Amino acid sequence: MPQTEMIWVNAVLLAALLAVLYFFFLRPDKRARREKEQAQREVKAGDQVSIRAGIHGTVTAVNGDLILIETGKARTELEVLRSAVLPPEESGGKKRIRTISLNREE
Repeated sequence: MPQTEMIWVNAVLLAALLAVLYFFFLRPDKRARREKEQAQREVKAGDQVSIRAGIHGTVTAVNGDLILIETGKARTELEVLRSAVLPPEESGGKKRIRTISLNREE
């Protein structure tokens, strides 16, 4: 094969590789990020949420980028950033939160 034909073959293969990378990696990631940001923007008082630290609770108030979450039987309130809230699919959806007893009886 002449050298000019090899250059074109390499260029086409490189273009095909870049197209595969875009359609299989970059585009789905961008879509997932957009859906996650939308879910975080739509958080409102009364929603059951989980945050990145693994804490589950109920949103009691939303003020800009800050969210007030009530957790546990003692009704502890935590102020967290909106970006710390996980989307429903990452936090387990609308599953019932299970309580674990910490009392050890011997």
